[in-house]
Amino acid sequence: MKDKDKKHIDEKSENKAEETKLENVEAKSKESEYLELAQRIKAEFENYKRRNAEIATTSYNNGIAVTVEKLLPAIDSFNQAKSNITDDAVLSGIDLIYNQMMKALNELNVHKIDCLGKVFDPNLHNAVLVGKDEAYPDDTVLEEYQSGFMLGDKVIRHSTVKVNRLN
Repeated sequence: MKDKDKKHIDEKSENKAEETKLENVEAKSKESEYLELAQRIKAEFENYKRRNAEIATTSYNNGIAVTVEKLLPAIDSFNQAKSNITDDAVLSGIDLIYNQMMKALNELNVHKIDCLGKVFDPNLHNAVLVGKDEAYPDDTVLEEYQSGFMLGDKVIRHSTVKVNRLN
């Protein structure tokens, strides 16, 4: 073989080696690009699942709150009936139904706001009257006129109360 042919073959080999290196660099670049894209899509999908779970929970709780709001007048009527009934047999029947309703509300994470003897909190209570009783500290709830209810930590209806003012 001639030197010229040998040089030509060596040049071709070098060109092929450079092309192979270039192809390897491009392949690695594509590989890292695809890996980054897959990681981004995975993170977006996780965020999507989290947002949908939050929306589902919020929708469920809003549905409970709206339903309970519609039922509260009936619960108020039961409380009013209990205070006006003198027949023990009828009163025990009313108590049974009332307790079943309260149990169902508790199972839905709805609970009555405990306010008697507690410090007045405008986030939980609606003060409609002010009284003066030296036996209690200032801003203490003295009486409850209408029960308030909460769903978890969200107020569905504020308690209507009378608050102690010593000044």
